Amino acid sequence: MAERGRVAVEAAGAVLWREADEGLEVAAVHRPKYDDWSLPKGKLDPGEHPLLAALREVQEETGLRSVPGLPLGEVRYSTPAGPKRVRYWAARATSGTFAPSREVDELRWLRVPEASALLDADRDRSILDRFLADTAQTRATVVVRHASAGDRKAWDGDDRLRPLDERGRHQAEQLTGILTAYDVSVAATADSRRCRDTLLPFANAAGIEVRTEHRITSETYAADPDGGADAMYEMLSFGRPAVVCVQREVLSDLVARTCSRLGTPTAAVDIGQVPRASLVVLHVSAGNQLVAREWLEAPGQDGTPQQRG
Repeated sequence: MAERGRVAVEAAGAVLWREADEGLEVAAVHRPKYDDWSLPKGKLDPGEHPLLAALREVQEETGLRSVPGLPLGEVRYSTPAGPKRVRYWAARATSGTFAPSREVDELRWLRVPEASALLDADRDRSILDRFLADTAQTRATVVVRHASAGDRKAWDGDDRLRPLDERGRHQAEQLTGILTAYDVSVAATADSRRCRDTLLPFANAAGIEVRTEHRITSETYAADPDGGADAMYEMLSFGRPAVVCVQREVLSDLVARTCSRLGTPTAAVDIGQVPRASLVVLHVSAGNQLVAREWLEAPGQDGTPQQRG
């Protein structure tokens, strides 16, 4: 086992799944270099977000594009290069075709018991067990804290007009990949320039409108938090993956109230664990029930996502 605190090698992977005539199937890949069967996974590129690394590795090893779902936690183990951590997500296959390569020469679609028997590593089987514990199909509702916008005390004008700084503009650009991965098609923002500008790069790339929602703006929310929760629930009623961008003062309570509306009362998010441009992902079932809550670090930031809970 690798030590808990030290990580020398960061990696990410997924349980890639699909619906078949006989039920749900998952993918196992054969790596000729190791002559083993494993789940698709691989090392992060420098500065790469672990979620995007997981999807990239899936596509590189299987030829299949996918949409991420529930977080499946992590495994840690020792390697010659030092302690290694691999973070996993469920990922629904959407398109593409497998072609053998030097890295992966065979892919098998199997029912979960058959895949578990084929996998060589116990740690891969443990991830598959977590996947099997809850195979609910979900969509993502993403709550983003706005990107970096300088020092509030140094801004003399209306705080709603405070812009992103250079770092914040870079963070906003990087968020595009994550929101695209979740197939987000509905976007709303607090009545704040820094919140709107955080979502604009993604919205422009996706060709969708960012709606201003006054009920989740800090001043309005402070006076009527239930109204803000109403706004979130209305977005959920669309039944599509969605994103909202809010200010620090709103995020924690809004997430807690939304979780309660979804039938799973939960503690408020620790704002100290949600830096600017970080995301809280609510994984919601077709019946608008909360299945999991996940924190994802801001793109380009070294952090440890809190997965289930």
